[in-house]
Amino acid sequence: MENLNCTAIDFETMTPERTSACAIGLVKVVDGVIVEKFYTLLKPIPDNRETNNSHVNGITPEMVKDAPTFEEAWPRLKDLIDNQVLVAHNAEFDKDVLIKVCAYYGIFCRLRTFIDTYELTGTSLEESCMKMGLPLDSHHDALCDAVACAEILLKLNGKEISIPKNLGTGKRIKAKELKKETKQPLNPDEVENKDTTFFMKKVVLTGNLHSFPQREEIAELLRKYGADINSSISKKTQIVIVGEGAGPSKMKKIAELKDQGIEIRIIEEPEFLQILSEENIR
Repeated sequence: MENLNCTAIDFETMTPERTSACAIGLVKVVDGVIVEKFYTLLKPIPDNRETNNSHVNGITPEMVKDAPTFEEAWPRLKDLIDNQVLVAHNAEFDKDVLIKVCAYYGIFCRLRTFIDTYELTGTSLEESCMKMGLPLDSHHDALCDAVACAEILLKLNGKEISIPKNLGTGKRIKAKELKKETKQPLNPDEVENKDTTFFMKKVVLTGNLHSFPQREEIAELLRKYGADINSSISKKTQIVIVGEGAGPSKMKKIAELKDQGIEIRIIEEPEFLQILSEENIR
């Protein structure tokens, strides 16, 4: 491939049914350079299977019950998938999942070439990465696998693995680390308006909010109203603000703590914006 313009794609499914997509990872390659990564959990299309794939991909029904459906996520996915050259490892699986979820929701998706890196290497994703010296930090994480697939294709085409600095080098896009002072809660006496949802609450942010592209902006705003901003989920966490592409490990931890009877309030972007408006948080 001369210009090497494509999108690597990986689905995870909740059950053996290929309509049950519960996560998608996408990696866009332009002129042989990885320029964009995207990940989101998906609310799967229900089926009658009694077994699920949680033991494989770590995604539980609890984690995806409030996730967007494929149809709801499509406006964000469309530019990365529709009429693009797609790449997957064992592409028959991902192609079939894509066709079936699009058919279920009546989504028109133009399919071009589907490149299968399994056919090109003849080995599993893990073995291919090992032979090529590529990282595979979390196999069966949709974004990790999509990144690995893209890097395999680049290697096979003699390209250097080049990723813009703002995309990071890990298995998924990571928000910029919050400033140390932002994570230092105010003294209650310093908070002018104590009558809000977030006053004296331990709050964790995960995923990306369209209304607040910079996570630091949200954190600083909530700190002003008395929130204690934390980076990780723990038994002390009281509120989690969940955006697009929320971290699977955080969502899994929340589900585990809820199973232990620990109450954690999940606030997604529409409710978050409503709270800001109703409580005059600005």
